[in-house]
Order: sequence, then C-alpha cells, then structure tokens
Amino acid sequence: MKRCSIVIGSLWGDEGKGHMTDILCNSPKSLNVRFNGGAQASHTVVTPDNKRHAFRHFGAGTFAGAKTYLSEYFIVNTGAFSKELRELKESFNIIPCEFVNPDCLVTTPWDVYINQVIEILRGENRHGSCGFGINETVERSKFKKYKITVMDLLFKDRLVKKLLAIQNEYVQMRLKKEYNLTISDLPIEYQKLITDKDNIDMFLFYAEEFIENVQILGDVIISKYDNIVFEGAQGLLLDQNNVEYFPHVTTSNTGIKNVMSILSDRDFKGAINIYYMSRCYITKHGAGPLKRELMGKPYSKITDLTNVPNEYQGALRFGYLDFDILINEINKDLKNLIYPAKINIVFTCLDQVDEYIKYFECGKQKSIKNDKFLETAWRILDAKVKKLYNIHATNGMTRDNIISYKKNRGLF
Repeated sequence: MKRCSIVIGSLWGDEGKGHMTDILCNSPKSLNVRFNGGAQASHTVVTPDNKRHAFRHFGAGTFAGAKTYLSEYFIVNTGAFSKELRELKESFNIIPCEFVNPDCLVTTPWDVYINQVIEILRGENRHGSCGFGINETVERSKFKKYKITVMDLLFKDRLVKKLLAIQNEYVQMRLKKEYNLTISDLPIEYQKLITDKDNIDMFLFYAEEFIENVQILGDVIISKYDNIVFEGAQGLLLDQNNVEYFPHVTTSNTGIKNVMSILSDRDFKGAINIYYMSRCYITKHGAGPLKRELMGKPYSKITDLTNVPNEYQGALRFGYLDFDILINEINKDLKNLIYPAKINIVFTCLDQVDEYIKYFECGKQKSIKNDKFLETAWRILDAKVKKLYNIHATNGMTRDNIISYKKNRGLF
C-alpha cells in the first residue's frame, strides 16, 4: 500500500521539518516532494555519521536516498540550485536526482534585488523577508509578458525576449507603481546591480545548468513511488491567508492545502500521515509580532547553526511554547483536509531545554519536568486537536533520536 507523509511547520518555521523529512524518507523507493516556497526555505539535516547540510532546492530526504520532486507550487531559483548542486557534489559526493514540474515559477536576479533593497529601505517597518525574491517573483508572474516558468527555460530565444522586457520595462514599472520609486532613488550598489548588463547572461548560464541537471515532468511521478514525503516550507503563522499577521507573511500556502490539491488531482489511494512540527519552545526569524517575546534564549543549551543573524531577518527571536497558538493553527489547517489521515505532532529540540520546560496553556504560564513533557503535551493536545494519532519528540539532531509517546503506534 502506498504511504503518504506530510510535514508541516506549525508556527513561524524553523521547527525541524528537515529533520523529520530525513526520518520519513529513510525507507526504500521514497519521493521527497517540495510543495511550496522556494530557496528561502533552508532545512537542515544531520546524519548519524555527522554529515550536515541545509537543503534549499533539494529535498531534506536526499541524504536518506530519496529523489526530489519540485511541484508546480515551488519557486525555482536557478542560481541557488547550481550553488547547492556543486556543494552536494563536492562536499558529499552526491549527485542528487531531481524532477521538476514544468509550471514552476522561476526567480530572476531583478526579483531578488528589488526584494532586498525594498526590505532595506523599510527600515524599522521591515516585513521579515529572507531576501530571495519570492513575493517579487509571484507579483511579476501575474503579467504573462514577464512570467517565466521552467518550461520557458527550454526556449532560449523566447526566454531572452522575456528577460529583456523584464530588465527594460518591468523593473521600472514595478518600482514606480508599487513603491513610488525610480532606479535612481535606490542605494548606489543596488542601482548597479539592477542595471548590470551581465544579469541576462548570468541568468542564461544558470538556466542551462539547471535544465541539464533535472528531469521535467508533472505530478504523474507521484504514482511511481511507494513512500511519498511532502516537505513543507516555513510555518502556518506565515501562511499568505493569515490576515492577523499581514504583512509579515509569505506568498505561499504553508499548510496542507497544496498537498490536498496534488493528491486529489492524482486520485490518491493510500495511507496518509500528517506531521505538525514545533520546537519545545518558540522561535521566529524575522520582523513581525511575537507574543510574549523573550529578551534572549529561553534555555541555555539552545544551539542553531542554520538561523544565524543576517541583514534581512536579524537575529533569531524566542518565546516559550504556547499550546493555545499551536492548537489553533493546527485545527485551522485541518479544515483543508479532504482525505482520512492520522494526525501526529512532533516536538523537536527536547535535548536543548532545561530540567523544567515552561509553556502556556489557556493563557497561563506553567512548567513541567522534561521527562513528563510528552505526557503533559498528550493531555493538552488529545482533548483539542481533531483526529490526533500520536505525538513525538526528538532529543538530538539525527534520525535515530526520536521518541513516540504511544510506543505501540510509532510514527505511522
């Protein structure tokens, strides 16, 4: 029987989706599907033999031997793809197999530059962007003349015309219409970047390398695999429809909505497990409201080598685990469920907390001993999350460090 697993970030991202995807892909004939976001989503995996990589364009199940499929909802960045491909080859001697939907949108250098400079100019009113041009790609793609998909990369003459139109027409139009700016209003370094005549040749070079290293096909690939692992990007609180947190959201459906669309189009028949991810504490990397934000790390052992401070998102922010928010976001996302499924909740970083874990329940701060955390979490969640099957925790970075509360149920 075919098995489908869906890994979803429950909060603001950075919850351990890469870790869980690696665990779920560690079985024969696995296909790792990226179904939202793009190169801004960095998912770290550490293997038992201490290989470490933050995956962007390749699925986090790559180390486990899974092949990657970028669905139509993934946004391709050919430059980021080429950089990661080289790193996997040179550092790990891995030549990954990647399938790509022909309808994937493709980011251009101008999308990245506009995104970055506008976020910088916002100053204290930043949205929390990663600077990878995701929203700019989506906005540009609303115009047929300027839209570029993976299929367009196959036709060089047509592609060059689109790139020239973006460089000579769209950039000025976008800056003026959306931000009331001209190129000359931008910092000098971004004026040079946006007007650089080498942008087109650079894009063509990376596009050619991308096409040479992927296989283009549609969702039919899903029917060829027994174990399908859908790897989500970012978290439910960043969903594009989360009006409470706008504009500090992403241009993406971060929950199960896209997956349900893909599965229904393929008339999927098989077992479905959904894994909602959360750390044992809250993190947020980027601007925007964070209820009950702490001034520093909630626990001294917290280590994060991936979410380092950067120009666009600043430093990682922290809070204590809030079951009220977690329950609300999961139940809201489950309204999109159209197939029978087992619901699992996974808490990562249990090894990074103190002897007592602090959390919020019904608006009140409480604490529980580390070794009683799963028991307490089950009591809270089982009463309020529909169709809850099991809860789990990881107490280390590698795939062999996972605990299931109900041992007779395991992960599936």
